[in-house]
Amino acid sequence: MTRRFRPRRLAVEQGLDISGLTGRLSDPDIRVEVAPEITPADYARYGRDTLIYARHKGAFVKPCPGTRDYICCGLQIIHFGLGCSLDCSYCVLKSYLNTNALALFGNVDEGLRQVRLALNRPGRDHKRYCTGEFMDSLLLEDISGSAAALVELFSEFPDAVLELKTKTDQVDSLAGLNHRGRTVVSFSMNAPDISRTEEVRAAPLELRLAAAVKMINAGYRVGFHFDPLIRHDGWREGYSRTVADIYQAVPAGSIAWISLGAFRYLPAFKEIIRSQNSRSRIMNEEFIPAPDGKMRYLRPRRVEMYRHLLTEIRKADPDACVYLCMESPRVWQEVFGFDPGPRGLIDMLDQRV
Repeated sequence: MTRRFRPRRLAVEQGLDISGLTGRLSDPDIRVEVAPEITPADYARYGRDTLIYARHKGAFVKPCPGTRDYICCGLQIIHFGLGCSLDCSYCVLKSYLNTNALALFGNVDEGLRQVRLALNRPGRDHKRYCTGEFMDSLLLEDISGSAAALVELFSEFPDAVLELKTKTDQVDSLAGLNHRGRTVVSFSMNAPDISRTEEVRAAPLELRLAAAVKMINAGYRVGFHFDPLIRHDGWREGYSRTVADIYQAVPAGSIAWISLGAFRYLPAFKEIIRSQNSRSRIMNEEFIPAPDGKMRYLRPRRVEMYRHLLTEIRKADPDACVYLCMESPRVWQEVFGFDPGPRGLIDMLDQRV
């Protein structure tokens, strides 16, 4: 089971109601500290034992930033918090965030209002929205309840779909909701060896699959994200095993989509991983600078991994919806035999929902 985050310290911005939070926090000894204002610049002074509860002063709904020269799936990102205590060795948040603490945004009502406005916008052409970009979608669900609130909100809109992305098995709060088929619950997957050694605080793969089965039994569709794919000794056998386990546990018709994305990182991340996890093996390959400023495996090696996963998935389900996350048109051509173009991937996924 996932190691649930239980803070020792709760840093609260003055004026925010914490009654809903404290009702979900089981430790009565949590130290509550109130500050007149907590801005993102203040986050750095808080440590791993702290949950920050502050107002978000920006937009709660933003387009996926994507990068030039790479094909983006066009998701809209719903931003309700940031940080992660699962501490996966490859986590890109370590390069982006200036804090080890987790932050929940306390002006939830304003966030839900902005989401509703986005969904009601005349002429809206966006169909797919997700959380899980800056924080695992379900990591703090037992504290925040924000995922359940979003599921219920999206149930009112027949032309939009919410995707919740997680490495946990904390799905019980979603089981009884009247989601009306408008939420996809997606699970990040990897090879067994990578899951054991590089995702040690996340739910084991077999528990993620058990959680996926729970969601299917509750009427949800599920997704799977192999991102990042990491080259390691036995990677072929490892990823083949995980694909086989997925299709042994989950009916193919219940899977909305499967994404593939090779490990990539900002240059500064290399020193971070060396200082925090000297035993990690994720850097034991050759990487080159890519046009988006990130370090990536050589293109032929990425293509080799994608083709292998695609072959294994197609064996189990010839009609599976498989796509690449943030890859170049050339890689798409070499893996799938076509370039979807700027709108092709967006249209393909929109049709799935």
